[in-house]
Parts: sequence; structure tokens; C-alpha cells
Amino acid sequence: MDSQDILGNMVAALKGELGQGYSVISSFVQNQCYLLARQAENIATSRATGSLRNDDELFAFFLQGLRKNAEDAAKSVVMLSALTIEQAWNAIAGALWGGVRSILTGAGVPAHLLPETPPLNL
Repeated sequence: MDSQDILGNMVAALKGELGQGYSVISSFVQNQCYLLARQAENIATSRATGSLRNDDELFAFFLQGLRKNAEDAAKSVVMLSALTIEQAWNAIAGALWGGVRSILTGAGVPAHLLPETPPLNL
């Protein structure tokens, strides 16, 4: 195993992990943004021409609900992004430390002296 093998393993691992991770985030973001936009449109339309036109208290209530939904969506995107970062770390670190262990094993280093893959420290 050499640096090109390690590089190839890293790239393959990243493609495998991030392809799926991005897809999950992308689908979620598109769905949540669509729903939030519809909610905002309904609130604005009701305020302009409907039942919320003269009801400041109910209008404020619905805006607060919209704000809460937007915050929850943003928090979910952050959490999904953190999981994707962890997957990227696992892919990169696994390939790098796997390469080091492979080279050391080939050189006769005993298993108990081989380095373990370090954890992600965010």
C-alpha cells in the first residue's frame, strides 16, 4: 500500500458517505423550505385579504408559529450537517489510519502496536 492507494481509498470512502449524506440533507431542505414558504404565503394572504386582516393577535400567533417552524428546520439542517461531517471524518480517518496500519502490518509491526483511528473532536 502506498500514498496513491490511501488517496484512492479516501476518495472512494468520501464519495460513498457524502453522496448519501448530501442527498438526505438536500431532500429535507427542499421539503422544509417548500412547506415554510407555503405557510408564510398563507399567513400573508390571510393578513392581506382574509381572516387575519383585522386580527393582530391571531396574526402574531401565526407568525410566532412560522418562526418556531423555521428555527426547528434550521436546527435539523445543522444536526444533519454535523452527521455528514462525522461521516466525512470517518471516511477520511478510516482510509488514512487503515493505510498506516496496513503498511505497519506489512513491515511486521505487532497488532497491539498499531494506531487506532482517532475519534472526531468537534
